Amino acid sequence: MRFLHQCLACPQVNVGSAVDEVVNATHSVLMAQVRHADASHKIDTAHQLLRGKHYSGPSRVVYLGDVAKAILAQLAHPDTPVFTQAPGYNEQRWTLVTNSGDLRVEIQSLPYWGWGLVTSGYLNVIRLGGPLAERARLVLDTCSALGQSPWEMAHQRGAERWAGRHLKVNLKENERHWRALFETGKNGLNEFIESMRTRAMEAWSETIDEADEWRAIIDDDLHMARQALAEDNAPGVERAIARLEATLIQMAANPDADYIPAPSTRFSDGGDIMSKNDERAGEMLEMKASLFAEEEVPFVDLTNDAPVDEEE
Repeated sequence: MRFLHQCLACPQVNVGSAVDEVVNATHSVLMAQVRHADASHKIDTAHQLLRGKHYSGPSRVVYLGDVAKAILAQLAHPDTPVFTQAPGYNEQRWTLVTNSGDLRVEIQSLPYWGWGLVTSGYLNVIRLGGPLAERARLVLDTCSALGQSPWEMAHQRGAERWAGRHLKVNLKENERHWRALFETGKNGLNEFIESMRTRAMEAWSETIDEADEWRAIIDDDLHMARQALAEDNAPGVERAIARLEATLIQMAANPDADYIPAPSTRFSDGGDIMSKNDERAGEMLEMKASLFAEEEVPFVDLTNDAPVDEEE
């Protein structure tokens, strides 16, 4: 994902000013290049809902594409996407809508070059509505998941004509929209890291037990969060911050609470085992003796001579 960091450093686009000039407070419209598409999903023709490819009800195949799948995968709690324009004979031409909390997402898949005969001739128009922080985070996560710049079109001249005709923007403006939201998402994560650093420094004190060790753990978690942010890895930032929160909870816990003292003798000298074995052996001997007493058979001497009257 290092390429995204390099893209943000490109000199031709002033990202800082783009954030102020381009980002809308309530909605965003973005155009993305589709690079891969396959028959991985179906449309439930009875309810116009997006389904997996193994759906057994009445359905038709739909080609989502890499951008649409990446966007849907980043939504925290999405409703089942609904097709407002179902695919017909062209399975890659459609419009779907979904909501995730306060965020509304609409994705259109349209051909813009070569009559849509190849996948590279398709683009997605993405309309986002909702809080700026959620829109920016979705863009950041989507770009990181794609591993490529979604605003880079495969057929520049065709895309330029299509964008000017249908969206009233050019490719440079579209790129600025993407970059501004991307940078806003990174700034939000950076502020989150700094707020956690402030909280950690307020909780840490030189007077606590093992202060140096706790400080080293805190610094390591913050370093991992910043490194993940530098690599445009938002999930990595969240994991590092989660570890930091767990560290603060452990540091603030009372070490004497629910304390159970260990036994004075940690290792057995064998005496307890021997005494138990002796008791068990005695019990076995008593049991055997009682069994022998119950099963004792009277002894009859058959060697004596028979009575005289019987011999006669």
